[in-house]
Amino acid sequence: MDYILLLLIILMLLMSVVLFYTINTFKKVNKLVQRINKLIISNIAIRNNGDNKVIEILNDEKYYYFVLNQISNAEKELNIVMFSIYQCKKTQEIIDEVINARKRGVMVRIILDGEIESNKIVNKSFSSEKIPVKLTKTQRIHNKLIIVDDKSIIIGSHNWTDKALFENRESSVAITDINIINEEKEYFESLWSSIK
Repeated sequence: MDYILLLLIILMLLMSVVLFYTINTFKKVNKLVQRINKLIISNIAIRNNGDNKVIEILNDEKYYYFVLNQISNAEKELNIVMFSIYQCKKTQEIIDEVINARKRGVMVRIILDGEIESNKIVNKSFSSEKIPVKLTKTQRIHNKLIIVDDKSIIIGSHNWTDKALFENRESSVAITDINIINEEKEYFESLWSSIK
């Protein structure tokens, strides 16, 4: 009888330990599942808005064609912050498209890094077309940002040079989420007003 009681106590202790580890493991697994679900849901939210992509990956020369299309379809507003624009064959097509947007009545504003010599040259092209350009004097910028209407922002590593567009390995993204667009518009406005 004592052995049976002792065996029952040992069995209950073992079951308690197993139950404790099972519950503890279940909690850990449950937390892991919740984290995975959050990642999946946030990825779906980032990648899809109904049937429309919210993020478009623009690697290498895909950026060039996408940007040309976005600028040519701009309707109201085009705000650009660019570290470096160098007038050469392919970038001239982008520059011409920006000028055409201005001629269509799109409000265009451009911020360029004032330390880059080629930016000073391209500034003359834009200014002759009545496009407001601000060159930074004391603060350096390294941004590559385009805001098209309330439709999209394009941000990444591409400068407007033929090397960046067709030779270098570059990555940028286009984002159509309105909250992110608004945040970048605020950023542009604060940058624009800070440059005298």
